[in-house]
Amino acid sequence: MTSFRVDAEAVLEVGASLVELAEGLAAMGDPHADAWALGPGRSGAALEELLGGWRHARLQLAGSLADLGAAAAEAGGAYLDTDVGVSRSLDGGPTW
Repeated sequence: MTSFRVDAEAVLEVGASLVELAEGLAAMGDPHADAWALGPGRSGAALEELLGGWRHARLQLAGSLADLGAAAAEAGGAYLDTDVGVSRSLDGGPTW
């Protein structure tokens, strides 16, 4: 029979770190304000297109990381609840 050990605290920490990373990505400033340095012409438009794609990908990644962080926090909480229930049941007390 296969068994594994889950460190609920570590799962909770991973969830919090993922949410923090997501917030950092979402709050990152858009560098398009510096596009003026390229002046008029095709390079400015190309940079704007690139930065628009980067912004979209960055915000999409931030959303996915936030979702993953929330799921990890929920899983960590469930593992903690399970550990408490198992401990109480082994002690002969109520499992709620």
